[in-house]
Formats: sequence, C-alpha cells, structure tokens
Amino acid sequence: MDFSYVCGIASILNFGGAPVAVHDLRRMCSAIAHRGPDDAGFALLNQGAVGLGHVRLSIMGLDNGHQPLFNEDGSIGVVCNGEIYDYEQHKRALRQRGHQFCSESDSELIVHLYEQFDLEFIDRINGEFAFVLWDERKKRLIASRDRAGVKPLYYHQNGPELLICSEIKGIAALDRVDRKFSLDYLTGPALGTYRNDLSPLAGIRPLKPGHFLLAGGRQTVVEREYYRPRYTTNHKMRFGEAVEGVRERLVTAVRRRMVADVPVHAYLSGGIDSTIICGLMAQAGADFTAFHVGFPGSPYDETEKARSICNYYGQRFETIPCSYEQIAQNVARTIYHTEMPLANYNATAKLVLSQFVRSQGVKVCLTGEGADEVFAGYPYFKLEALWRMMNAGGQEAQRAAVLWRRFRKLEARSEGYLWDSSRQWRKSSYATGYPSYFFARSRHVGRILKTAFQTDRLGMTRNHRPDAAFRCSFREETVRQMHPLNATRLITLNQLSELVIPTLGDRVEMANSLECRTPFLDPSLLDFSETIPPQFFIDIDRLREKYVLCEAFKDMLPRVFERQHKHPFLAPTWRNIAATRCGHQLFEQFLSTEQVQRVGVFQPRFVKLARKIWRWAPLRRAAARQLDALIGIMMSVHVLHHVLIENRPKSDPNFTLTDRSPSKNRASPGSSAHLANSISP
Repeated sequence: MDFSYVCGIASILNFGGAPVAVHDLRRMCSAIAHRGPDDAGFALLNQGAVGLGHVRLSIMGLDNGHQPLFNEDGSIGVVCNGEIYDYEQHKRALRQRGHQFCSESDSELIVHLYEQFDLEFIDRINGEFAFVLWDERKKRLIASRDRAGVKPLYYHQNGPELLICSEIKGIAALDRVDRKFSLDYLTGPALGTYRNDLSPLAGIRPLKPGHFLLAGGRQTVVEREYYRPRYTTNHKMRFGEAVEGVRERLVTAVRRRMVADVPVHAYLSGGIDSTIICGLMAQAGADFTAFHVGFPGSPYDETEKARSICNYYGQRFETIPCSYEQIAQNVARTIYHTEMPLANYNATAKLVLSQFVRSQGVKVCLTGEGADEVFAGYPYFKLEALWRMMNAGGQEAQRAAVLWRRFRKLEARSEGYLWDSSRQWRKSSYATGYPSYFFARSRHVGRILKTAFQTDRLGMTRNHRPDAAFRCSFREETVRQMHPLNATRLITLNQLSELVIPTLGDRVEMANSLECRTPFLDPSLLDFSETIPPQFFIDIDRLREKYVLCEAFKDMLPRVFERQHKHPFLAPTWRNIAATRCGHQLFEQFLSTEQVQRVGVFQPRFVKLARKIWRWAPLRRAAARQLDALIGIMMSVHVLHHVLIENRPKSDPNFTLTDRSPSKNRASPGSSAHLANSISP
C-alpha cells in the first residue's frame, strides 16, 4: 500500500467555463512545494475549467500513486493530502462490488468510495486528510477536511473562480488575490479566541474541520457539516470499562499509524502523552528513535527526563538543544509557515526539531498532540472544576479553598499562560452557563482593544471583540446543555485545530517535509471519549488531569511519573529571545515606531510603553507572562504582514508539474464548459 502522506493540494474552478491557466496552478503548487518535494502533478478537467494540482512526499516508492488520481473511466478525479488508515478494509469491499484500482495509493480509495456512496462516504473513513474531488458527470467540486482538522485546507472565491489550497500562501501567491488583514481575526484568534472559520487574511477562509465544501453552478459555494462532537455520555459506563476502552482504541490507533515502508519514529517531550505513544510503539515491537527538543540552562528543559524515558523503553534517543539565538534566527520562518501570529515561540522550537529530524533521513514520526484536548489535560480544566466547587458553597467551597492553594503551587509554571488567579471568573458564565476560563480570558483581553489597536483607522466596531469571537465559535444553547467539562473540551477543539496543530504540528512539520501522525485524534478514540462520564477525566482530590488516560497505561509508564507533575510544553520568554543579537534585531525591526505606523494595526504609543514596561518594570508572574505574550503577538503580526501582505509569497510560474489529465478532458484552445445550474445534495 502506498499512503499519500505529506502532500500539498491546490485547485482552481472557473464557474463560467474559462480554461484554467496552468501557470496559476504552477504558482500555487510551487508556493507549497515544501509539503511534497518528491513529485508534482496536475490535471485539467471539465474541458479545462477545473484544475487540480498536487505536490507529494513519497513514503513508499514513486512508482505508484501519482496524483491526481481517477476512477476507471476518468470521470472522477481527486487530489488528497493525508492518510486513510482503513484503506485495505474498504478496498476489499469495493473490489467485491466491481471497482477496479489502478494503484496502491490510499488516495485512490476516495474516488471509488465516492462513486459507491456519494457524499456519505466521508464519515465512513478513518484518517487524517484534506482532499479536492471533481465529479465530471454532476459537474460539481467537493472538498473536505478530517474531523479534527489535522490537515489544513483554505479557499477563496474571487469573482467567477474558486481557489483552494493547503496553505494560505498558495492562494495569496496569485497576483489577482488582494491581501489585507481580517479584522475578525485580529480581534479573535490573534488574541487567543480561536474561531475555526477565519484566517489572518480577509476573504481566505479555512474549511472547517468535519465539514465538506460543495461548488457548482451559478457561482454557488456552500459548506456542510458531516461530523460534530456529540458528547453523549454513557452514564452506565464503569471506570474500568472506560479504562479498557481507551487502552484498546489507542493501541489500535498507534498500530494503524505504524504502517509504512520506511521506519516510523517518535517525538518525545518528556510528558505523559508522547511517553504513552513511545511505550505502545515499543510494545508493538518497533525499533525507533525518539526525538526531543531541549532548552539548555532553562527551567523548561526536560532533556534528561526524556532520555530516561527512552532508556526505559530500550530505544534510541536524539535531542537537539535549542538556543535562544537559534530560536531568534527561525522566528520569521516559523511565522511564514504557520501563517499566524505567535504568543510564544514553542512553534519555532518545533520547527527546529522537525528540521533536525528530517536531516537524519526520517520521514515519519508519531506524536502525542491532541491528548490534552481529548482527555482534559490542561490546567484550566482543573481550575474550572475548582470554580464550580467554590460556587457550590458549604463544605465544597471549603474543600476547594484547600485544593486551590495546592493547585497554585502545582501549576505555577503555566500561570499567565493556561490559567490565572483573577476573580473575574465569577462573571464568566454569561455565554456558557458555567464559569468558563475561555470566556473570562476573552473578556479580559478585550479590555486592551481601544488602547492597543488603531480602531478608527482599521474600522473596528463593537462587534470586533474577543468575547464576540468566542460566542461565534460554538452553539451557545448546545454548550449550556452540556456538562461543563465536556463543554470546555468542545471549546478546546477550536484551539486544537486553529492553534495547536498549525503551530506544534502540521505547518512546522510540513515546512521540513516531515510527516507526523496523531494517534490521540483517531476517530474511533474520539467517538469513545465523547461517551466517557466527565468525572473520569479529573481526579480533583489529587489534582490529577487525564485521569482515565493515566490509569489506562499506568502499568507501562516509567516510575518518574509517580514522582513528578508534568507541565505543558513551554518555552522560555520572548524577553530571553530579545536579549540575543538576532532577537534584538528582530524586535527592533518589527516593533519600531516606523513599522508600527506603516502597518497601522497597533497604537504606536501603546507599543512603545508596553515595550518599556516589558524590558524594565517588575511585574507579578502572571502579568509578566501575559505582557510577554502580547509583545510576541504584536511583533509576529508585523512579521506576518511583511511575509504575506507587504510581500507576495514566492512562487514560480515555471514550476515543474506533470500533466496527468485524462486525454478526453484535456482543454482545447477556446473551449469552455459551463457548470450545472445547481449543486446536487
């Protein structure tokens, strides 16, 4: 079997039937060539009015699975980024129904499943994917993205054409696409409220996770949902059943992702999530290297802990020490690839790590991303539980007071990043029906808007606020009916797909043509986790997060986890970076008064004062970290403006693409093919 693996996809649809210019596909594909340097192809369909482009990193061989791929008669074509893990099972069933496969690529499965089941097939497959499919008979284009949003996909309707690409830069590379900041993004996701329907550039939208897009006649483009987390709790489930169910499904998820014709390795941070993945790989008989990024001399460095974990499982260990100067040198590149502002430079550390891993000849790793969202691992899950106890009054409130003192000491390293001790939470139940850390944070951040932003120049209204963005990111009536822990798990899924995966996963891995797979986001595990009773996720008396997950694998964890509390993956501060030669130049260039005035987003006087306080004034721990994050956001907004708006992303109109158009679909000069007048359901 030949998985598609690390790929990039691009598509152009001309509604009126005008032929797609191949040099536009070449530009789009060249802008994302880092996602797949081994092969590149395109096809023109519908008499040239539809173009599909693809760049590929081969994990198997290059003899099979060239994309675009087609069904038997060439009437359905697809370009796909990602993996379909239950490929063999579906392929056997489809062959029994008479389907003929011309490759061993899992991506070919998509055209045959679509032929057999129409759009219903999308929710039948287990994988991490984004694809664009053209149906010649129905004259419609379909694009889709996996449930958790592991693989990215963006689209832009520009008059009579639809542009789709794995990354924003592939769309922004075309001269006819205007580029300016989205105000909703600047006052929402850029400030930590993660809506899943916005990108930094106005008019370019991400296809939402668990959705598909339909495009057909009369320039009609619609998004439809095929998956939504339900959180239908099985109240009869016993704790032992939850433990057994989690273990069984994660073991299967890891084994699914170890299938490849090249060695599969792992990331190891030193935390429980990546440790469990390494342990399961070792139990399955894998021989692998665990890769780690460290911060020498920093309290955040966990190199020795990670090394001892790797030794425990009898595997090889490789670490790359990440210096402040090295971070500073890679910040702009990180922002270019993640296409988003950065509140901290964890993403840059992961970029440096993936570059090192790829330099070792490695193409595939497993990671622990997603466990905190699925199993309630962040400190704010425990924080909200304590708030609810305080609200209950009586003995519960007294018990909470004792636990609160322990919590503050235990989670001191993440204060200001993932929780704070403000009393504003008592006013934070307005949108959710329960005291919500996310809503409290959005209201708190919103207070700086008029002071920090050039609101009049930007045209901001009272609707451009983080708390307004927060309320747009979920169905309010749905959240109010849910258990608070499940509601916060649901809210964190936006943060997962719009922050965690882009900055710690897909983008910083794809930048170096590295494929990383996420067992914790396996659909079967996600489905099962939604049925687990909320009380099984946190042992509040011992302030243990991810309780059911920890219990499921306690027999295989090193003893270090009995003695040490795991902190989230954190890097040192931006102020550490600014103290380096390259870091000083970075902040002087992108937070200079001239740059602030030219970009026109932030108030020059505010930036100047914030930098002065940041450099010299002693602040409480939480306040200092929040200011440090704000400085990082402002600097990286200006870098993002520089790489995506002031300068158009680099592209090559002569980029080599192999023409794989079915002969009967090749465009002839002057030909046109109008789309159907309606979108079939």
